[in-house]
Amino acid sequence: MRPPPGQLAMFDAPEPGREPARARLPSREDALVRAADLARRVSALLGRPVHLRLTDNRATLVSYRRLPEGVRLRLHHLFLDAPDTVVRALALYVSGDTAAREVLEAFSHAHHGQVRRERRPGAPLRTRGRCFDLKAVHARLDAAYFDGRVHAVEVGWARRPARRTRRTIHLGGYDARLREVRVHPALDRPTVPAFVVDFIVFHALLHADLAATDAGPDAHDAAGRCAAEHTPAFVEREAAFPLREAAWRWLLENLSSLRRG
Repeated sequence: MRPPPGQLAMFDAPEPGREPARARLPSREDALVRAADLARRVSALLGRPVHLRLTDNRATLVSYRRLPEGVRLRLHHLFLDAPDTVVRALALYVSGDTAAREVLEAFSHAHHGQVRRERRPGAPLRTRGRCFDLKAVHARLDAAYFDGRVHAVEVGWARRPARRTRRTIHLGGYDARLREVRVHPALDRPTVPAFVVDFIVFHALLHADLAATDAGPDAHDAAGRCAAEHTPAFVEREAAFPLREAAWRWLLENLSSLRRG
């Protein structure tokens, strides 16, 4: 089964018993420079402006929208290393040449070690942590702020990352494809106030609730993550959380500690 026009998904899997070697993700600074160069190359071939956004998910490796002002292109980061033949295929694919799909699929299959392996479909998220039960948090917030509209969204703890100090940390987020909220396990500790965990889950559930009513093409990116922009409607509804400012203040004051894991 093919993905819809404008999208290229990766369907292949490694041979049984053989897990592909995991490639290191490029740093943000390196990725931005290389993405800008790649956008210029595709733009030169198309003769139109290209607005490029990188993703890191195996479900949709390439997606695009042709707009009057140019092309909005979303690519998996593995295409940062694409040779000229693949870049030309990208331009042809965006132009509507379906034959170019074979070149892109062959390249993605050859580099599947750079594609993140997703959580096994159907595997439930872990909701009970050492200090906080996210199932209970979810149910309470859904009843208090969403009138039961986000009850079908799964909320759970993300997998614990490798023990290292991070320069950045993603404390929580909503995946629109899987309808999941995942919370960073660094928040599952006794020194974290309960209202901070509530706020992180509330913030993600608000994305889920708005995505359900505003399911336009920019509601989330090709990886399923919500768009980073917070609309005036989002900000207005977020203000309903009574300890929002206190939660932000605590997070800013304790960010270094959270990054250390």
